[in-house]
Amino acid sequence: MESALFVSRAGVDADFAAVIGEILQTAGYAVTLQQWDFANRNFMERMHASLAGGARVVALLSPEYLSSEHCQAEWQNAIAGDPLNTKSRLILLRVAECEPAGLLSGLAYWDLVPVRENRALLEGIVREAVREGRRDAVPSGPYWRAPRTIVDGEAIRPVPGFSGREEELTAIAAALAGEGAMAAACGLGGVGKSSVAREYAWRNRADYSVVWWLNAETEDAIVDGLLRLGSTFVRGLDQHADRRAAAQQVRSSVLHGFAKPVLLVFDNLEDERLVRTWLPRTGARALMTSRNAAWGADITAVALQTWPIDTATEYLRRESGRADLSEAEARAIAESLGGLPLALAHAAASLRGMRMVTPARYLERIGEHLKNAPRGAEYPRSVFATFTTAIGEAEREAAGATAALCFAASFAPDAIPDELFRQSPALYPEGFPAGLGLDEALGALDRLSLLAFSEGSRTYGIHRLVQLAARDQGAGPDAARRECAVAVVNAAFSDTEFEAWPQCERLLSHARAALENLPNGATPVSAGRLAHVCAVYLRERGNYAAAEPLQTRGLAIREAVLGPEHPDVATSLNELGILLNEQGRYREADRRYIRAQAILENAFGPEHRDVGISLNSLGCSYYAQGRYGEAEQLFSRAVVIWEKALGPDHSNVGRALGNLAGVYYAQGRYVDAEPQVRRALAIGEKAHGPHHPRVAIFLNNVAEMEYRLGRYDGAETLLNRALAIWENAALGPDHPDVAITLNVLGEVHEAQGRLGDAESVHMRAIAIREKALGPDHPAVATSLTGLASVRARQDRHADAELLLARALEIQEKSLGRDHAETKATRETLSALAKRRPRTGKT
Repeated sequence: MESALFVSRAGVDADFAAVIGEILQTAGYAVTLQQWDFANRNFMERMHASLAGGARVVALLSPEYLSSEHCQAEWQNAIAGDPLNTKSRLILLRVAECEPAGLLSGLAYWDLVPVRENRALLEGIVREAVREGRRDAVPSGPYWRAPRTIVDGEAIRPVPGFSGREEELTAIAAALAGEGAMAAACGLGGVGKSSVAREYAWRNRADYSVVWWLNAETEDAIVDGLLRLGSTFVRGLDQHADRRAAAQQVRSSVLHGFAKPVLLVFDNLEDERLVRTWLPRTGARALMTSRNAAWGADITAVALQTWPIDTATEYLRRESGRADLSEAEARAIAESLGGLPLALAHAAASLRGMRMVTPARYLERIGEHLKNAPRGAEYPRSVFATFTTAIGEAEREAAGATAALCFAASFAPDAIPDELFRQSPALYPEGFPAGLGLDEALGALDRLSLLAFSEGSRTYGIHRLVQLAARDQGAGPDAARRECAVAVVNAAFSDTEFEAWPQCERLLSHARAALENLPNGATPVSAGRLAHVCAVYLRERGNYAAAEPLQTRGLAIREAVLGPEHPDVATSLNELGILLNEQGRYREADRRYIRAQAILENAFGPEHRDVGISLNSLGCSYYAQGRYGEAEQLFSRAVVIWEKALGPDHSNVGRALGNLAGVYYAQGRYVDAEPQVRRALAIGEKAHGPHHPRVAIFLNNVAEMEYRLGRYDGAETLLNRALAIWENAALGPDHPDVAITLNVLGEVHEAQGRLGDAESVHMRAIAIREKALGPDHPAVATSLTGLASVRARQDRHADAELLLARALEIQEKSLGRDHAETKATRETLSALAKRRPRTGKT
């Protein structure tokens, strides 16, 4: 179906799409166009069918097209697995004035805007664009637009007023000339390292295929930046549960195959090991900014000093825009600030906005603030002096600017969401602006270079030195601001359900920063809840190590503030129990569950819906320990409570029914299990839709039943559907829950006689579980026994015995010698040993 073409367009371009369709049909192509073929049918389903049949996609670029999520899905599906479009499956035609961004900026297109009204010329260009043999030729002509550099538009841009660093820029360019080259712009805080890196990246972007900015203060921040880049190539990559593994995918596979090298800027890097870990081995170059001046021999250090006074003086006179600023006055200000570029940028911005203040008066203020700068601070005194002066001007321009900036300093410095400034006014500290006053205050802070607003993401950045100085603005009010910051991010962090995960990720670093910045001994109720929801989100993403200390802290705060018998304490206890249970620490989990249940029954009575939560959780722990009779009673009781309190179709009822079916499986009661799992699946699909991660769990349960009943093909179909949900949803392919499905799929493949497929599936499950849960988790043992069964059927008995011996060791340690699974593994190992071929002396 090489001649089939699918026309992807926005609704506003429907008429012109019809013109394109007519041209293509006349040329002999089979054209699929929404308004022609399936206006009243499932559009996305037909689109997938067209692509599966080999159709190429003709995308009509316009402002509406670029802003449409549906259109984005269409063109990204066309090049899934081939983000550089080397197979020419995606044909781009620009039909309205627009500027393709992200991955589209790195793809070539034909520009139809100048020829829309010239039918003859239009037909010629469209036919040439879709010509099958064209992929092997190099297009050219006045309407062909070659690929441009994919640039991080949030960070890579010209630096206003940049000056005085031409020698350093030349040195960086020379250092980055070779394959795999690395250069480090180094110097003290505020010397302008980031500005130099940003200016170099912008000026030289044409030399690279990709230019991307990474906040390198922490490894997590580097991972976030790589995922932000990777998601422009692979849709949803930034939502994977195992973010580190997804970032490694960007490093190892996404950033390859470009005609020109990739430039990654590691900003604020202090640990050289991180750049060596995350820089692709081929086709990439690294530019670091750092206070560290000592680097490995293969990294060229370019030292940045403070500006010479002549340069600083010239900069002040030019950037301040003040005709009344004499050279002598500018020199005096530059000297007082020690030629530090960050301080000089604040000075220029303040002078520009303070027309009523004479340069002499400004210099006097700088001197006063220099005298009052805190001793032993982590930043130069000149930063404090100009910061204080600039914020004073912002406050005079817009009341509340001081409160807004000092409040912002309680969060992480990068990408502070605009919504954190716009929660309920009652949550903010005294003097914090609201309504139009807030917009004016934030605008003033942006104009004076105290906050940097990013329009695309609607976030703010604050320089780390300015952030530190803002936190030093008085102990008393600062403590109140920090508590308010926790309350505000807690209000914004309203939900941890799957649909809210993008917002959770947007807020997570700021929530953790606000909690870390709380004054010693402060335990506001909002901090307990915020620590709890952060932990829930991290646990659902499979990051148990990060979740546990947060949940422990949230529990401690709630116990201290609310008392040990408060229902919110039970909520934290139950969540901590889930964390422990998923790590195989069942006895620790049981203590939390039992205490939570007692609190809730005492507070609400034994039939309250919240009691069902602790019953269901404790049942999961008992099931894992092989205490099936007790687990069955708990799940059955939870079903009754939830059906009565929430209705028979509530998703909680489906959860408990699925768990109850699991108990039946373990006891071989498949006839009892079947109606439960089918009802659970129906409830889940009705409550969440067919593509929700919870539905994948229900599908897995039904598939296991099908497998137990010998219906292998039906089981495989359900398991593949579950895997598609896991891998295409936010959980990603390496979440520990994925291994549950893989484990059953391996058993199904073994039963089908597909031993090679079974082996690879079990090995993948083991790798996921070892990485997410640790090598000694009982779930790892389950996957080991599955692989051992396959190896035994392959007559690889020695391998099978080793796998079973390791599984038995794990189970005896974590589950006990008398657990049903432990006994089963021991018996299988013994039987296998008896079948081992014996050799004797002759």
